[in-house]
Amino acid sequence: MKVASVLGFLAAAVLLAGPGWAEDQAPAPEKLTGAICKVDGAKISVKCDKTKKVVEVVTDDQTTVTLDGKAAKVSDLKAGQKVVVTPATGTATRIEAKKGGG
Repeated sequence: MKVASVLGFLAAAVLLAGPGWAEDQAPAPEKLTGAICKVDGAKISVKCDKTKKVVEVVTDDQTTVTLDGKAAKVSDLKAGQKVVVTPATGTATRIEAKKGGG
């Protein structure tokens, strides 16, 4: 009986602690993947690969931009370049672009 009580207690402890462990791992932010349609100051328009809709991406001075793996600025980006924007909504924190659309 004592063993059953201990096992029951341990099982309850694991079940109650499980949700706490899951909260420690924040989900990765969703990314927007597509091609640049237009660059307008601190904003870029991207045609989303998934939905085929044009999405306006807002940037700020905290947005990190890379072009072919090297540090860049929003003004270095051009129409036709493929980009991955993080997060998919709101102000972009990171934009990874590749020259030549691929």
